Amino acid sequence: MNGEIIKNLNKILPVVERVHSDHHPELHQVAALYAELKQNPSREVFDKLRDVTKNYTLPEDACQAYAKVYNMLEELDKAFV
Repeated sequence: MNGEIIKNLNKILPVVERVHSDHHPELHQVAALYAELKQNPSREVFDKLRDVTKNYTLPEDACQAYAKVYNMLEELDKAFV
């Protein structure tokens, strides 16, 4: 997996989860699935991520960091072979 994306997600995702999870509890699942990806990348985990994020669709109140998280996850998903 892309090292630069992983590095950025490791920094940004915990902050987005902390700030937005009251209104978007699915971020807890996103963070857990991301942690699972780092341990054992698989198509199954990406399938679950797409399901939880509704194919990486941003909520209306998503900030720039939230959008960046979903964009990076989607990029990892598309690059996974």
